[in-house]
Amino acid sequence: MFIQRADLFRGMDQVVIKEINEIMVEESCAEGTVLFERGKTANDLYIVKEGSVELIIGENGHVTYVVKNPGEAFGWSSLVNHHVYTASAVCSSPTELIRIPSEQLNKVFERNPASGLMFFRRLAEIISKRVATSYNLLLRSHERTSRYLRSVGGI
Repeated sequence: MFIQRADLFRGMDQVVIKEINEIMVEESCAEGTVLFERGKTANDLYIVKEGSVELIIGENGHVTYVVKNPGEAFGWSSLVNHHVYTASAVCSSPTELIRIPSEQLNKVFERNPASGLMFFRRLAEIISKRVATSYNLLLRSHERTSRYLRSVGGI
């Protein structure tokens, strides 16, 4: 089963994996397919099997992250109380993915709290890494802007 190889689900009890397999939907999407839009209700977690998905924020469509590694997850907003996507997700190539309805996934974890705890700890680690990467990119951008402004006498 593919999801067993995904970081979020690796090492989970086989009974839980079987339950998740029963609720997940495998989908094939063409390049340019919009999976969800920023600000819309978040209902699903996605796992990439093959292809790539751009996560986009802002009016000008700034790509903040490209999900391209098999087993990589996105759409986490569906799993927290906020339930609103914080970015838009657009397939940047033909993409095979797994869509997991978050309400049903949360019910699986309510019945299997040890697996739920393992899942959410791993999710927190992944989010932490992406936030750190984003902070580093922002810092580098700010430093470049400051150097430029100093070079033209702007500050």
